[in-house]
Amino acid sequence: MTHRTRPGLKRWRAISAALFFACFATACDYNDIDHLYITTGMGVDREQQGVRLSLDLVQPGGAGNPATSESSNTQGNAPDWIVSTDANTFEDAMSELQAQLSHALYLQHNALVLFSKDALRDFAPVADALERNRQLRRSQLWLVTPGSAENVLRGSQGQTEPISLVIRDLVDEASRRETCFASDELHVVKSLLRPSGVAPLAAVDLGRGGSPEIVGLAYLSRDGRVDLVERDQLLGNAWWLGRTLDVRETVPWVEHGKQGVIGVHWLRTSTRIVVSGEKRPPTLRVVWRGTGEVERWGAKAKMSAQTFAQLESAIREDVRQRLESALAHAKSEDMDAFGFANVCRERGIELPNGEWKNISVEYDIEPHIVHGQLASTTPFSEGSREGGH
Repeated sequence: MTHRTRPGLKRWRAISAALFFACFATACDYNDIDHLYITTGMGVDREQQGVRLSLDLVQPGGAGNPATSESSNTQGNAPDWIVSTDANTFEDAMSELQAQLSHALYLQHNALVLFSKDALRDFAPVADALERNRQLRRSQLWLVTPGSAENVLRGSQGQTEPISLVIRDLVDEASRRETCFASDELHVVKSLLRPSGVAPLAAVDLGRGGSPEIVGLAYLSRDGRVDLVERDQLLGNAWWLGRTLDVRETVPWVEHGKQGVIGVHWLRTSTRIVVSGEKRPPTLRVVWRGTGEVERWGAKAKMSAQTFAQLESAIREDVRQRLESALAHAKSEDMDAFGFANVCRERGIELPNGEWKNISVEYDIEPHIVHGQLASTTPFSEGSREGGH
C-alpha cells in the first residue's frame, strides 16, 4: 500500500511546488511592470548631422503609476507619452532618453519604427542599430512619413490607445487588402538584400482630422534613396507587388462619344512575373488575373453579351495602362521596385547594373467579371447614369 501511494504523493508535491513558483513569478512580474516604460513605437527624424529619436511610451499603471506620474505627462489624458531627444547616433539617442527616465525602457513590445523621408538619407547606420538590438523584434513595422515622424506621433488627436498601436492596426488592415503594405522589418531587410535592392514601405501621415492615415507607398533602395508613390497611383503598384483583396477601380468608358466611368469591385487579384526564353536580356511575362464585379454601371446601354465583352476589353486595357504607368515611373526613378533582377536571378540569369530597365515585358491580363447583370437592374439605375439627380 505504501508503494502505491508514494508516486501519487510525489506527483502532488511536484504540482504544488510548480504552482507555488508560478504564482511567485507572476507576483514578481506584476510588481516589476509598474516600474517600466513600455515602448510601443519609435520615430526617427534627421537632425543636422545626427538623428532625433522619439519614443511612444505606454503608462501601465495610469496616473497613479510611480513610473509615469501625472506631472510627467505633458500630453493631458493621452494613453501614451512621447519623449524625444537629439544625438549623433541612434544608440546615443537611446542612451540619452534612458538617462532622462526614472525607470527602464522595455522595448520587446515595440510595434513600429516610423522614419521621416529625410532620415532615410542616412539609413544604413540606423538600420544597423535596429538589427543589432536584441530587445527589438523583427516583426515590428518599418514605415515612412513624408514630413516629421515626431509630429505624427505627437500630433494625433482623440485616440483612446497609444498612437503607435493605432498606426499598426491601420497598416495591418491595409495589408490585408494590399500585400505591398506588409512592411515588417524582416521582409524589408530581406528585400533590400536581394539583387533588386528595393523594399516597399507603407507611407503614413496625419489626415485633416488629426488622425493617422495611409497616404501612399514608399520605395526604399539599399543606398537610402526614397520614392513616394501617392495614393492615386497606388493600385498599379499594388498589382505589381502581389495579390489584392477587396479593392476598387474606376474604368474609363466611352459611349456615343461621351466619356464615363464604370465602377469595378475587385474581389481578388494576383500577379506573377515569369521569365520567358533564355535570351539575354530575357523577356518577362506579367500574368495578371482578377475576379471582380461591376459595382456601378454608368452606361445607358443595357448589359448584354456585346456590352459585357466591351466592358472586359476596357477593363483589360485599363489594367494594362496602370501596370505600364507604374513600371515607367519605377524606371524614371531608377528603382527595380518590382523585382525584375530577383526573378532573373531565380532563373540563373545575372543582370548587369541597370540592365533591368531594358527588359522586354509582355502582359497576360485576364479579368473575370461576375454578377455583371446586377449592376444595371436596380430601381435607381437610370438616375445613377444621369448623374444621380
